[in-house]
Amino acid sequence: MKRIITFVLAAAFALGNSAQELDSLKAIMENKTSPDKVEKQESQPSYPVYVEEDGDQVKIQVFDKEILKVIDGNDSTYVKVGAKAFLEVSEQPDSTRIRVGDKVISIVERGNEPVIRFSDIDNNEHKGKPRFRGHWAGFEWGINNFMDDDFTLSREGEDQFMDLNMDRSWAINLNFAQFSLGFGTSHTGILTGMGLEFNNYFFDQDNSIVEINDQVVELPDTIGGMNKSKLTTSFLRVPLLLEVQFPRTLRSKRVFLSGGLITGLKLGSHTKVIYKNDRGKSKDKNNDDFNINPFRYGVTARLGYGAVNVFGDYYFTPMFVAGKGPALHPFTLGLSLTF
Repeated sequence: MKRIITFVLAAAFALGNSAQELDSLKAIMENKTSPDKVEKQESQPSYPVYVEEDGDQVKIQVFDKEILKVIDGNDSTYVKVGAKAFLEVSEQPDSTRIRVGDKVISIVERGNEPVIRFSDIDNNEHKGKPRFRGHWAGFEWGINNFMDDDFTLSREGEDQFMDLNMDRSWAINLNFAQFSLGFGTSHTGILTGMGLEFNNYFFDQDNSIVEINDQVVELPDTIGGMNKSKLTTSFLRVPLLLEVQFPRTLRSKRVFLSGGLITGLKLGSHTKVIYKNDRGKSKDKNNDDFNINPFRYGVTARLGYGAVNVFGDYYFTPMFVAGKGPALHPFTLGLSLTF
């Protein structure tokens, strides 16, 4: 029973990690009986949370939904989380095999030192229809800047105060949810999800911005000694992408190309100015909406191999509300590491 409880905790950990991907994990080993074949209970429990223990099997159910099932066999332990997510742990006399989705961790005892190996499972090993899993959930790092209506990067005239230092204007994105839908193959499909986008726009001049009379204007360095000045924004974003993967091999060894629409909902914005003088450093932070558009939409494209890709985002919606700030369109170029 102690082994069963251990694997229940392992399953909870696996579910927390796979929530960022939210795609279906495959059925377990071909030559073994799937836990799905265990006969269902004839009558449904009336308790909100129901725990059933029957010999080598433990099942946790919330209302009429099976959340967790653990079956402890002779040399293997199966853990099923939810309806589609699978974790398999197989114990052998001198080795342990842990499988989550198409990833396998093998721990082999050799002498006094365990040997740990990581490998992938070919989709052809799975029974049933192949499942498509796209590339969105993960971590992104990029460089920010603006384009005007003439697609130029440099600012002139009255918009010069929005010139940026691109070397320090970074974007940090965390895409925490993903939903994939294949077109009857594991190589082509559409996907969507959710993510958080954090943008830093470092000004190249000794200035910042401020909203006066419902207009975004320059805030010059009147004190002297301005050391750093930036605008920071945060958005919740949702994409709709079409993705193609090739050639016909392991997902982790495929090249993929995806593109589509991306939308954003503003969560917050502020400016930060750091002054440096004889008395040291002082910081001035101003939380405001700065007439930044609360909703924006644009296009995104991604090209990668395995879990690594390059991406570009461009928003058709201007940074500021029309007539209340410079007509500038934000864009980001960067690298992404997908889950």
